[in-house]
This record gives sequence, C-alpha cells and structure tokens, in this order.
Amino acid sequence: MVIQIIVTIGIVLLVFPTVYSAFKKKTISLFSLIIWTLFWVGGIVIIWNPSLMGKISGFMGVQRSIDAIVYLAIVFLLYIVFRFRIRLNEMQREITMLTRKLAIKDINKKK
Repeated sequence: MVIQIIVTIGIVLLVFPTVYSAFKKKTISLFSLIIWTLFWVGGIVIIWNPSLMGKISGFMGVQRSIDAIVYLAIVFLLYIVFRFRIRLNEMQREITMLTRKLAIKDINKKK
C-alpha cells in the first residue's frame, strides 16, 4: 500500500503539473492534455485496483496481467515513436523550405 501512495503522490505532484504547464505554454494541444490526463488517471486507477488489470488481460485473451501490460506498453511506445517520426518529417520539410528561401534571398542580394 505504501508504494501505491508514493506513486500516486508522484503522479499528482510531478506529472499532472508538467502536463498542465505544457498545455499552458501551448506545447501540447487540448486533445493531448486530455489524452495524457486520461492515461495517468487510468494508471492511478490500475495502481489502486490491480484486479482491474486481470479483467483487461482476460479481455485481451492473455493469461497473465503482466503480459497485457507489456503488450499495451509496446503499442503505446510504438504510437509515440510514430508521432515523433511525423513531427521530425514536418520539421525536416520546414528546414528545407527555409534553407531554400534563404539561399534564394542570398543570391538576390548578391546581384
């Protein structure tokens, strides 16, 4: 029970303010704020009600709860990597466009 209290306090004092601060700074959208909040609230619910993970793993057709957690974590991490890859491609495209504009501007100045 002590670990449940420590993890819950850690999430409430460290994670929630960080997510909210990122939203206020416009680093994340309202949709991301809601998703991250639901994710962490779901984590707290599972921490305080571990039998719920057994029901989720049964729904997934997995024998052990830890297997379900690992599968869900892999899917979540792959999604995060996918989102980062999309953002990276967008930034590369923007950098390319800016570099081209600066090169054209520089050539026009030299003429």
